Amino acid sequence: MMHNVVNFKLSLCIALLCWITAVSGQVAQSDIVDKLWTAIGGKENWQNARYFMFSCTGGDNHSFAQGVRKYLWDKQSGNCRFEGITTDDEAVIVLFNIKTTKGTVYINGVKLDNPHTTEDVIDEVIAEFDRDAHFLFLPTVLEGEGASYTIAGEKLVGSQRFTVVNVTNRKTSFEVAVEGQLYVDSQTGEVQQWRPSHDTNQFSIGGFKDIGGGLILPTRFTGKDTTTSITYPLAAALVSIEGQKFNTP
Repeated sequence: MMHNVVNFKLSLCIALLCWITAVSGQVAQSDIVDKLWTAIGGKENWQNARYFMFSCTGGDNHSFAQGVRKYLWDKQSGNCRFEGITTDDEAVIVLFNIKTTKGTVYINGVKLDNPHTTEDVIDEVIAEFDRDAHFLFLPTVLEGEGASYTIAGEKLVGSQRFTVVNVTNRKTSFEVAVEGQLYVDSQTGEVQQWRPSHDTNQFSIGGFKDIGGGLILPTRFTGKDTTTSITYPLAAALVSIEGQKFNTP
């Protein structure tokens, strides 16, 4: 009988230890998520923000446009305005919706009438938006029902300690699927490095900027190979945007 009592106490201790470990893991995960949101101004401010204006330069060599790419985006409706210069040196304005992928294209001020060409250009611009929004809004990637994450542990890079977060989001609020590792400053909650799963490149993150509406977002991403770095000279959360911006060139 004594043997059974010992076994019972041992099983109870093991169960208690497992429970404490699980609870500690849940607390650690909740803590890092809270820090991530706090670092960019809070989840509520992000959810309340609707209109964004941003421009960016750099990126990979497969870009549809050259030089500065400019966007106006309504997060709620999905409406978006893109302005840029194509690699053929033509001024392009695309008025589209990232949710429906429908829209109109103007080349040098003239509306394209060919539906196939219009569709091709919109596809190119949506690909541009996906890449550019993916970086600027990366710290919000844990939002949504499609988001899942695990804490991979802590890692010391140089003299800085990071919490490594494995994250997958099938559909972010900016309509992009994201998967990779966030290197989060364990103290501040700022995302300092991004290692996408489907890319051999890695990015150091900086240039955190107050964009309005209580939000703070990163505006500089430096690729490990230095050829795919991207910067955002302009990034702003707006109170309103004239509706005609989304339907008039």
